[in-house]
Amino acid sequence: MNKEIKDKIDEALFNFYLEADKDTIKDSLKSDIQDMAEYEKKKKQIIFLAKATAKKKHNEYLLALAEKFEQALQLSIEKPIAILKQLIQGNTSLALHRNLDKLSKEEIIEIIKDKNLVQLLEQLDENEKKH
Repeated sequence: MNKEIKDKIDEALFNFYLEADKDTIKDSLKSDIQDMAEYEKKKKQIIFLAKATAKKKHNEYLLALAEKFEQALQLSIEKPIAILKQLIQGNTSLALHRNLDKLSKEEIIEIIKDKNLVQLLEQLDENEKKH
């Protein structure tokens, strides 16, 4: 079977599983899977590992971003400081009278933890490329 036909079959199966109801999918899988209990166990394991990997990646982004903001505060780089001020204004639970240069890494993490980390990293990287 050539690759193009195989790809079209895979795409059709994928679309079928996206649109089919759960009972239809389970019935279809039962004919292909001999040990349903083992399948469910493996499925839960894969989901757990996927969530753990996503959380780990999120934490890595968070730490990298906090370090970039911390460095920017120490070097008094204007654009990252403006971004951080904007984030602080959006977070009403923080005291706004604090000096930014005295923020600890933990406080920076608290400010940015619920934000889109990838977008913030891209903003900082873009700023670094401009200067």
